[in-house]
Amino acid sequence: MAIDTSCGMIEGASAPASAKAQQVLAAASRLFMAHGYGATSMDAIAREAGVSKATLYAHFPSKDRLFGAIIGHRCQRFSQALAAQDADPADLRGALLAIGASFLQMILSEQARGIYRIVIAEAPRLPELGRIFFESGPAIVTRRLADFLQHANERGQTAVPDPWLAAKQLIGALQGPFHMARLVGLIDQPDEAELERATTTAVDVFLAAYATDGAAARANLRQAAAGQA
Repeated sequence: MAIDTSCGMIEGASAPASAKAQQVLAAASRLFMAHGYGATSMDAIAREAGVSKATLYAHFPSKDRLFGAIIGHRCQRFSQALAAQDADPADLRGALLAIGASFLQMILSEQARGIYRIVIAEAPRLPELGRIFFESGPAIVTRRLADFLQHANERGQTAVPDPWLAAKQLIGALQGPFHMARLVGLIDQPDEAELERATTTAVDVFLAAYATDGAAARANLRQAAAGQA
């Protein structure tokens, strides 16, 4: 199955813009979270959404396309944040801080945590589910960020030899302090101060390595270290 990387939707699924499509996405999300992917049928989703099977299949021809649409819908806000920052790139650090905040908001949400749990639990039995998840979410997020970094290269703001690898490095630095602990229920949603501190450190470390003016980022890190002393 091909993936439309413009919005994280699996090819063949209708864009979830209509009220009916949103209704179906919400109902499917509730059932997937409550019962898992394998145990949730399209019939049950239609009943939960209060739509006919014909309406359901008109928007989402199969369950895997519907699951991919849920994931793509979650990463849409992040894609919009990236596009907004890329349109006004004068302040690279400010842009990356905004991108990092949007990314953490996305991956630490209750729904994102539920989706991760479904995929981890069911991928050994349903390997296709893991591929749908990866191609509809993480791969698109990485590609979007890599494109942003390539544009920063072209503007002379960064010297990133491999934007795809650098995007994965920044994503890893952002999610590292919280994601696994949040996923397994060891921590609640971090407060704004924790998120801001982690995002700022990740961005400054990244810019210290890759920005053409890395000295400014290193100065920010030294200032933060002095404040912690």
